[in-house]
Amino acid sequence: MRTLMARWVFPVTGSPIEDGAVAVEGSRIFRVGRRTDLAAEITGGERWDLGQAALLPGLVNCHTHLELAAFVPAAHQEAFVPWVVRLIQRRRATPLAEQAAAAEAGALALIRSGTTCVGEVSSTGQSLAALLRVGLRGIVYREILGLAPEEAEARQAAALAEVQSMRESTTGGLLVIGLSPHSPYALSESLIRACGNLVRRTGLPATMHVAESPAETAFLADGDGPVARLLYPAVGCAAPPPRRPARSPAAYLEDLGVADWCPLWVHAVHVDEADCRFMAKRRIAVAHCPRSNHQLSEGVAPIPSFLEHGIPVGLGTDSLASAANLDLWEEMRAAWAAHGGRLSATTILEMGTLGGALALGQADRIGSLTVGKQADLIAVAAGHVQPADPVGSLLEGTRGTDVLLSLIDGEVRYSREVLACA
Repeated sequence: MRTLMARWVFPVTGSPIEDGAVAVEGSRIFRVGRRTDLAAEITGGERWDLGQAALLPGLVNCHTHLELAAFVPAAHQEAFVPWVVRLIQRRRATPLAEQAAAAEAGALALIRSGTTCVGEVSSTGQSLAALLRVGLRGIVYREILGLAPEEAEARQAAALAEVQSMRESTTGGLLVIGLSPHSPYALSESLIRACGNLVRRTGLPATMHVAESPAETAFLADGDGPVARLLYPAVGCAAPPPRRPARSPAAYLEDLGVADWCPLWVHAVHVDEADCRFMAKRRIAVAHCPRSNHQLSEGVAPIPSFLEHGIPVGLGTDSLASAANLDLWEEMRAAWAAHGGRLSATTILEMGTLGGALALGQADRIGSLTVGKQADLIAVAAGHVQPADPVGSLLEGTRGTDVLLSLIDGEVRYSREVLACA
């Protein structure tokens, strides 16, 4: 038994606890409550006094591209399609070894800033080894793209072989392998269907970029615009493959039955009320990436509407090609600012923890300091937390550099060696 004591405990599913404690037995949370109560109840085991710190669930970063961690966004906002073209060109010129090193640095940045669970989209498979070494929990989604309809079955078979190989590396660990068909415009309809068949057959978790930009919406409506005129030629596609027109990306995926097998949609900026009703009905979750959306001039996702409809929302930093860092504390503040006070601090903290766990299908195990859940928790310096508004002051004043300790499955994965045994 190990009891961690701190000035504040933020369970997420309950009110903040002043002078609180969390007891961990093995890999699970045993008790959560006031320090004095746990001290009277639990007489044995280790006691760690974290002083003026706050304990809370490990952050869940439900959308990243760690293999792009060597890249940096432009100093100014960019249009989406030119950014994608530039990113493709840079990626082609980046050796796999450099992408692997970038992923390693990215995984370390996650754990050091308080993320304990991640939804990682891997284009080359290079990020898997880095995440295994750091010991993060999460899902690694193997990305798949392809515009030639006649190549759909071959690409699906290749993706299955890659997924099976990745699964062999994660047996018995904290990482699950999934599939990420990139987006509605980056796959032929034949390949989207093939991906659906693969996911249904194997039970793989799946995620997709959806409704990310006005250019995507325009292309799916009439087959024209920057996607057809700029992006497709850049990837060697002389003419767009046959594709049914749709009023929105969500409606397009609804028509293809994608919601049956792909429950996590990334970005979801350009959706309307009808889309929200459909997403809620089909239990779609959203990975919200406000800093990336802002950098690429994509707009602001209707997060308050999603929450009103009961759609789970988590937060993702996306890649370092569109965000300055992988610090989910900054992402939480960006989400708070983007919605102009329509979301409470408590809601934002939930999005960075339990909401992300819901989005990744892991809320039964992580995302809150709840008895019986896995002991994924972090401690942050909390001298700035004010009793009058503990959650608001926690969000306003905490940076990734304030993280003191990260536990995953009850094991210390990162520590600044500030522990004092009581």
